[in-house]
Parts: sequence; C-alpha cells; structure tokens
Amino acid sequence: MEISLPTDSDGFLSRECPSCGSIFRELIGEGSSEPLSHCPYCGFEGVDCWHTKQQVEYIEAVAMSAIVAPELEKLSKSLKGIGKGFIKFELRGGVSNPPPPPMEVDAPFQIVRFPCCNETVKVTGQPKLFCVICGEEVDMDKSAAKKVFLSHKGVDKSLVRDFKATLELLGYQPWLDEDAMPAGTTLERGLLQGMKESCAVVFFITPSFKDEGFLNTEIDYAIAEKRDKADRFAIITLQFRDENGAMGTIPELLTRYVWKKPTSQLDALREIIRALPVSAEAVDWRDGITGVAKLPPVKSKTADLSPEAKAILLAAAESDGRILHSRWMGGQAIQAGGKNLIDGDDHKTAARWTGGLEDLQRRRFIIDRGHKREVFELTREGYEAVEVLKGE
Repeated sequence: MEISLPTDSDGFLSRECPSCGSIFRELIGEGSSEPLSHCPYCGFEGVDCWHTKQQVEYIEAVAMSAIVAPELEKLSKSLKGIGKGFIKFELRGGVSNPPPPPMEVDAPFQIVRFPCCNETVKVTGQPKLFCVICGEEVDMDKSAAKKVFLSHKGVDKSLVRDFKATLELLGYQPWLDEDAMPAGTTLERGLLQGMKESCAVVFFITPSFKDEGFLNTEIDYAIAEKRDKADRFAIITLQFRDENGAMGTIPELLTRYVWKKPTSQLDALREIIRALPVSAEAVDWRDGITGVAKLPPVKSKTADLSPEAKAILLAAAESDGRILHSRWMGGQAIQAGGKNLIDGDDHKTAARWTGGLEDLQRRRFIIDRGHKREVFELTREGYEAVEVLKGE
C-alpha cells in the first residue's frame, strides 16, 4: 500500500524529531541517497522515526480504511445467517473514511544545504546544526561569516575602494572600515567584529603599510580567525610596488603564509578571487569546505502563484471572502463570489483548480474554517496579496 503525503510549494516535507520534538523539512527526491539519520537541531540519531504526529495519525487512518475496513466487511458478511436459533451475531459500527492528508503550510524556515552529504533541509534559525545524514556539527555563525575584510593603510584608501566596488559587482561582500563602522564605534571592537563576520582578509601591502598601530591589531585578529576557522578563513597577502619601484614590506607575522606580487590591479583581483573560500555566484561556500552549511542550488517557488490560485483569491476578495469546495461522485466545485470557478468537468482541469486552492492554503492566504477543506476564508495575508495582484 502506498500513501502519499503533500509537500510544501518548494517540495519539502515536514519531519519531527522524536527526541526534541522540533520540526524541520526535508527536500524530497533530491540530494543524498542515504536515509535521514539525524535531527538537525539536537543531533539525535535514528532511522524511519521522523514522521510528524499529524502524518502518523493520517497514515493510521488510511491503513484502517484500506486494510481493516475490508476485513471487517468480510467478517460481517460471514456472520450473517449464523445463529438462526437462539443466538444471533451482528457486527455494528465500521471504519470512517480517512481525513485529508496534513497540509504543508509555507512557514518562515531557512533553507540550507550540507555540502558534506549534499542534503538540503528547511530549518529554523539555530546557532548550531547537525547534518541530517552524517550528523556532522555545523557552526552557523561561521557559515554566515562570508564577508571579505580589506586591510590597508589610510593613504591607500582610493586603491582599496576600487577593489571594493569591483568585488561588490561580482557578488561578494567586502568589509571596509569607513562603510562598516558607524560613528561612535570603538575602533578595535569594530575591527574585531568585522573580522569575525568575514571568511577572508586581504592585506594590501604597499610601501605605506606598516606593521604598527591598528594594522598590527588587524594582523593579530586575522591570525586568530585563521586558527579558529581553518579552511573557512583565508589570509590573502598582496605585495604592491609603487610608481617609484619601491616594494611594500611583508610583516613578519604574515611571512608564514603565501603572498603574491601582482603586476597589475587586474592580476591582484584574480589572486583575491582564486584564494577566497566563497564562490562568486550568490556568495556562498565552495564545495569542499568542511563544517559549514550553504544555500542549496534551488530557487524558491513560493513567490509564484498559479493562474487558478489568483482567480480564486480575487473572486473571494470581491465577495464575502469565503470559498466553498464541494466534492461528489464524479465531480467537484470550487465556489467563490457565487459562481463555480472550475471551468470544465475533466480530471485534469479539476486538479489544476484544486492545486490552486492548496497553493493558497500553503501560503496562509486562506484558512480552513471547518477543518475538512470544504469551507475557507481569506486571511489578512490573503487580502494583502490581493492588493499586490491588483497593483500588478
């Protein structure tokens, strides 16, 4: 017996941890071929134990209807006619039809992908997560640290601004003190926070760069971040020659790391991009960087409403905000504004309109008033969506 459970509009199915009771969602049909084995929140390890309470109740109801009910019917028929004397056997009651499957309503989850096992999930914001396949622990603060810290002497500001502008055009998030620290910020505290939010630091070593003062502090902070983040943090040192031919001096603490001598600004930009641990598309972690979680290569479809969903939404808003969904043997109707919106009697057409109704429920644009998916009403979010549609 096969039982189908609906996913949300992005293809994710709810899962519940039997240990901590927290809900997350698994992307069905993509990612790892290995079974779900760990809770992303508490790390609990288990197999085939991740159904939510609502899913279990629905599965049990379907099983009762599909398996137990026919057996009871057979037993009832076999008892008829027995005991024609003083004893009569009669089986009363029965098994009710199963309720509709639990609806996956779109919710403000965060989508992350674990590169270690190529598995994508939806989770709520947490400081630490565990890969749902192998159980590797991920520090989400480090996963979010994707800026590129630009360390330089003040007199080289115009040079560094050019690099900042180019990196931004490419999709990176450069950190520059004059932009990142608002007035009143304690300088050392601001520099430390900027370094913690970054996945790399670029040292622009010109003849003006001296290993003293706040530049000395930045070097110390960078080395500390490298020790803490390992391959999730890069120290990129570029040694420049000025127009008189003088070379910048590499600070002693940076000599343990490879540095480059770019022959042009374009050459320097290539060296930066090649050394960064984040990739350029939508800035995110490269595959092969361990202990991080990244956004999946899937585009959310939650912003897209089908034509049928839009028609239902607009028709309900123009009347009393109510939607009626009626089913009978061989047909069904979706009524809003006093008319049936299903414009055909074939199964394909009915499926399109039913799907539109489910889209609205997933997005919380409508609410099921009878809990049988027969009577719906527009929500506040639904009326707001109507205004957006009218504006379009």
